[in-house]
Amino acid sequence: MINKINNIENQESNHNLSNSNDYDVNSEFVRILDALKKYGPRNLSLIAMLTGLPKETVRYKVKKQLKSMGFMIKTVPHYYRMGLERFFGIVSFTKNGNKYAQEILDWLGVNSYLSYYGKIAFSNKYIVMLSPPTKWSSELIDMFEELATRDIIAEYDFKEIVEVGYPHVSYRLFDFKKCEWKLDGDFEYNADVISLQRISQKEAANYVVDSLDLAIIAELHIDAFKPLTEVATQYGKDPRLLRYHFQEHIVRKGLIAGYLLTWYPKGERSLDIARWWVSFGPRSEKELSKLRKMVSSSPFCKSYQVASDGSFISYMIAEKQLIGAINNLSKKLEEEGIFGEPVLEQDGANFTITKELFTNATGWLRPPKIPLINIIKDEVKHKHLNLF
Repeated sequence: MINKINNIENQESNHNLSNSNDYDVNSEFVRILDALKKYGPRNLSLIAMLTGLPKETVRYKVKKQLKSMGFMIKTVPHYYRMGLERFFGIVSFTKNGNKYAQEILDWLGVNSYLSYYGKIAFSNKYIVMLSPPTKWSSELIDMFEELATRDIIAEYDFKEIVEVGYPHVSYRLFDFKKCEWKLDGDFEYNADVISLQRISQKEAANYVVDSLDLAIIAELHIDAFKPLTEVATQYGKDPRLLRYHFQEHIVRKGLIAGYLLTWYPKGERSLDIARWWVSFGPRSEKELSKLRKMVSSSPFCKSYQVASDGSFISYMIAEKQLIGAINNLSKKLEEEGIFGEPVLEQDGANFTITKELFTNATGWLRPPKIPLINIIKDEVKHKHLNLF
């Protein structure tokens, strides 16, 4: 579901490129991105019809030109409608456990319900995001307590997330001719039309999902453009069956919240950008509404989360073209008396839904125990081999 900060979805930004010649160059890309934002990337023939451009032109601009400029389209799964909860946490590892930290978190991402982790620079702390089934959430978090008793983790703190927002990148501020952002320190970002994928815990329902639905969602989470025929071949299924599941289960039940337009120069994990998490302590609903609008309106904001205690956590990137926008937002928040606590992410990893932990007979499975002994043995063996 697309939620709009402004009421008029198709309102032109007050800051569209003023030079008409430049706008003519940019207009095709803007029309394509407008259509993709509304209808997603699964039907480029529809995008071609809506924009009045040939299908092959649309395909080339989307898959080649926009991609080379840093624009990406990502699938946003609706975790709550699949019977999953979301948690945001900070995990500190002991001196002894720090050498096993990434191996443990990688294992949880591949084999359990961890969806993201990022190392906080200059510390032994990690940002950890979990997406466990409701009935198993306590058991998954208890595993971190077990790691604490084994002198692997020093401390941990998880907050339940009740809302996640993914702002669409403000592509109308991008000069497609020069391949650069048209930003300045005085730009009033709130004037632009901001829309985002907002996922709320309130939308959770008695989930009806099966293993084939999850297989499709997992593949589209990795590649939003992946043809269902390829997914069918990969899983040995009839393509017609997958199309039925996609339309009647996934689309109709809203198991995919939508498709996100985002921007990363040279790729999502490019070394050319710095990644920041900024947390704001518990806020009133009035302050949360203000934070949603102000943070989401800046082109460097990738996502935000609202915790059950009213805390607000935003994920941002810093790239040289966006420094002015960062300064602008910081100044505006300061004027409102709103101050956050930023941390720099050193490295991180995303994981898609672990579909292997679901069966049609029993639903979501209990999270498996962490094979700590095997992880430690593998780490010792790896270090031993590196000595030679």
